Amino acid sequence: MIQYSENLPYLKSWIDTILSRINSLRSSKKSNEIIVFMIGTTANFSKNSKPYLTPTRTIANGYVIGSIVYSQTQAAILSSKVDGLVDYFFVDVEKKIPLIINPDIRPYKYFNLNIFQPEDNNRIELGNISSMCKDIIKTSIMHEYKGNDITLESVWMYLVNIFSDLSGLKIVIYGTGNIGNKLALKLAESGANIHMVTRNQEKSSLIASALNNIKHKYVLSNISISTNDIYSSIDADAVIGCTNSEPVISPEMVMVMNSNGVVVDVGKGTISTDAIRACAERNIRTWRADITPMIGSLVLSATAMNDLLSNKYGRRLLECGVYVVSGGYIGNKYDVIVDSYRYPKELFGVCSDAGKILIEYDEIAKKNLLKVEKVISSYKNS
Repeated sequence: MIQYSENLPYLKSWIDTILSRINSLRSSKKSNEIIVFMIGTTANFSKNSKPYLTPTRTIANGYVIGSIVYSQTQAAILSSKVDGLVDYFFVDVEKKIPLIINPDIRPYKYFNLNIFQPEDNNRIELGNISSMCKDIIKTSIMHEYKGNDITLESVWMYLVNIFSDLSGLKIVIYGTGNIGNKLALKLAESGANIHMVTRNQEKSSLIASALNNIKHKYVLSNISISTNDIYSSIDADAVIGCTNSEPVISPEMVMVMNSNGVVVDVGKGTISTDAIRACAERNIRTWRADITPMIGSLVLSATAMNDLLSNKYGRRLLECGVYVVSGGYIGNKYDVIVDSYRYPKELFGVCSDAGKILIEYDEIAKKNLLKVEKVISSYKNS
């Protein structure tokens, strides 16, 4: 547990800047475009950490802006001031903020937030910003997301685009924290051989053993542990830094890796200055993990899921006497699966038992399909 003091003038300037940016987007966006605000956290925490804005990003159907926060107090101020000004909030659900003992409650009075009483001065902030925001956000729509998972998906997609086929590649991951371990498993399941560099071989060996047991039994690639970063990097196709802003990737690692390889900075500052120069000398590509492509897909998938559950999930008896289901609803045997139970336009199949789909149709299934097909035709002709 730590003590953390809020900087009131800085917080005011921070909120004013956010509101100014939102108002600018609201005045310039098209009527069918949305504004999304993402509240994120980071493991790079210190007593002097201050919240900061992230870049404004353009997505297919609107704009995404956001901020990194370092306390529940900051999340509370932000969500209360922005609620109703944006269409969606996406709040990081991962627990990366440390426990804060006797948190600074001055901002609640300063910003006229009647959330906690003065006698709560001896409480402890648990760092659960999602729970905090859920209690405050009433007008905008709130979704949770996992920041680390977006990052690893972005790195995986980058490597797929660079190499096309990950099978058989040698990939070095420096850092065995949350992102490093998840990335190792995903890349191993994609066929790459993973060499994880760590300073705690005993603990990391247990993690690597668990990851190797988790992957499918037919996956031949392996996850191994080493404390020798240079030896592990020999002929590596990719070297990935997953530590917290520590420049662990050295020029010596770069000099022995594959000349057609790539060096990826996930932890923001994991490639040393000399290593960056070495990459330039050898024409080795460097990339700082950029989550922009993943944010657009996150927003689209979240809104699509909301639409599915609100409009497409369900079961209905059609006028032909056959039940139709859609949106993942587990129907009874011989229910017909369609695109929308409310107004079906496409046939997907026929339910079997326990959520399965019939592979071969018997007479009952064929009759039900024919009946529903006739109803769909009548809808199209009406």
